[in-house]
Amino acid sequence: MATKKAKKPAGNNAKAPAKTAPKVVAARGGNTTVNITEVNETVIIASPSKNKADCEPKTLFSGFFKKKHEDEDILTIFKSPRIIGAVLGEIIGTMLLALVVLVLTRSLEPIYLIFAFLFITLAVYPISGAHLNPLVTVGMMVTRRVSAIRGVFYIIAQLIGAMLGWLVIQCLIGVATSDMVDSTVAAATIQPITENSKLAGLIAVEAIGAIIYGFAFARALKYKKSAFTFAALVAAGVFTVVLVGLFLSFDFFGAPNSIAFNPALAVAMEAFMAKDTIVWQVVITYALVPLVGGILGFLLADFTSALSGESCDCSRKDCKC
Repeated sequence: MATKKAKKPAGNNAKAPAKTAPKVVAARGGNTTVNITEVNETVIIASPSKNKADCEPKTLFSGFFKKKHEDEDILTIFKSPRIIGAVLGEIIGTMLLALVVLVLTRSLEPIYLIFAFLFITLAVYPISGAHLNPLVTVGMMVTRRVSAIRGVFYIIAQLIGAMLGWLVIQCLIGVATSDMVDSTVAAATIQPITENSKLAGLIAVEAIGAIIYGFAFARALKYKKSAFTFAALVAAGVFTVVLVGLFLSFDFFGAPNSIAFNPALAVAMEAFMAKDTIVWQVVITYALVPLVGGILGFLLADFTSALSGESCDCSRKDCKC
């Protein structure tokens, strides 16, 4: 009986064909039938494992501003209804946040705020990512975590949500005081800036708080696969910002109820409508400074991540793996 030897791949690095079931071929010659069995062997060559220590970028800031989001523009973003759901999530989340802040700020207890923020973030995170703050959205845009068109929609949604929260509170106050002659029921508002000395101090407080919050949110994104861990870190960041803000604004500058750390909430807290308000001072303090601070916080988080090598990924082409 004639047999055919199994074929082996040439060379050590050659990849063998996939293993298949033996094939039996009947060949007839004269009065003798010979069965020839073909066997294909699969040779598995183990590739060397990648060492985490060797996974370092070739240069310190390789891919620092690399796009971290899907391609989106005004023509492609509406191909799926997901953007509509995300925008609605930002509206609802910011409205709930405005309700909480407008109710609590008059006698703000940070421990209450952290639990409320934890709930809101957990509820909205799967829908939109739970930005709930223009400084977060702008920071995400600058560090290329979201597209510019999505960022614009989110900021508009946050402003709308904050105004809806303000309207709900005003309606409730109207109902509560309709039969009261001397009413003390009022929502929290930001006190107007009337002294230049307080202006500099409040700008500093808003900048510090925005940097801390931007840094906390950027770091929380490292744990975005776990919604609770993400929400807990963001809520803890808010707790820290409020503690620092209250301490600095009240004890150092004697300006209670004059912090926001959120341009959308500043609108809901009537920062731009307070009596004796100087528009340019309010715009700088409660809009421009938080946005710049949020960008700095995100950049600081990415900078420290790049220095530590945390952001290196062995699948990236700029890593020496």
